Amino acid sequence: MSTARRLVSHRPGHMELERHDIPDEPPPGGILVKADVTLISPGTEVANYLGRTAQRTLTSTEPYHPGYSFAGVVQAVGGGVDAFRPGDRICGPLPHASRAVEDRPERLARMTTIPEGVTSRQAAMTQLACIALNAVRPAAIQLGDRVAVVGAGLVGLLAARFARLDGAHRLAVVELLAPRREAARTTGADLVADPADPGTDQRLHAFAPGGFDVVVEATGAPSAFVPALELAARGGRVVLLGSTRGRVENFDPYSALHLKGLHVIGAHVSTAPKSATVHDRWTEAANRRVILELIRDGVLEVDSLITDVVPPDQGGEAFRALAEEPAGHLGVVIDWSA
Repeated sequence: MSTARRLVSHRPGHMELERHDIPDEPPPGGILVKADVTLISPGTEVANYLGRTAQRTLTSTEPYHPGYSFAGVVQAVGGGVDAFRPGDRICGPLPHASRAVEDRPERLARMTTIPEGVTSRQAAMTQLACIALNAVRPAAIQLGDRVAVVGAGLVGLLAARFARLDGAHRLAVVELLAPRREAARTTGADLVADPADPGTDQRLHAFAPGGFDVVVEATGAPSAFVPALELAARGGRVVLLGSTRGRVENFDPYSALHLKGLHVIGAHVSTAPKSATVHDRWTEAANRRVILELIRDGVLEVDSLITDVVPPDQGGEAFRALAEEPAGHLGVVIDWSA
């Protein structure tokens, strides 16, 4: 046995670095990995950190070990593992830890090797990019479609990039925080709007008369659901990318949805197929491989989304900053390589 470091939250609103024992060899079917970097998910992980999810409430007492955006190196493999070898650079859903063991087949199936020309920081971004792409694919964007993305957090900005690559002709991003609106301009958006500006509704109407063919709701705020429906054109598609937590108030299904003939698509990452079929080959691992190729080839730019790189002992402060000062931080990377 040896010692590794990992982040842990023993109570909502608190995160710390702890040491724990880890085996020197993985079990059969498992791998032992060493982290280069991990990326904090500013949506799900911060919500769990604050105790605001169904999985973790303010009264939860179980320790919470966050993290699912990892890039690092395989140190050892157990018997029966053919997909990876020691020395492989890999990325995927592993925790915020200096070293980790993973032997769950469903997790290993979601992980991929990192090609030459892609940095570990870029590779760590692929987990959130998979979440965004899993929402953009069912939107079935066609060349010429008018697309609005509501919310310019990490997944919203990535969704906007994918929408543009898919053929969005007129792309709008709606975001409340000014620094994120500035970041949205790097996505190639044709219009970036502040929902608090009294003139925004008029600008959006002039930009897309009759509404948008596709609206991607990426905030996860219940209050954003009805406005997202209002942005959609008759027969349009509204994709719920953000994990909406809480009840939607003042929602009239007849006028907001039924009468317009809208298609509402739930796009939680768990809806990605576990195995490729002739009808849908886009598993999470398949999406990740495409994303890595797009990054390598310079088609998908993600470096500008990283705003902070911190050492592990500042991980708790990084979670606090994302929770309390979201305007000042976007992509926060923890560097475990030192």
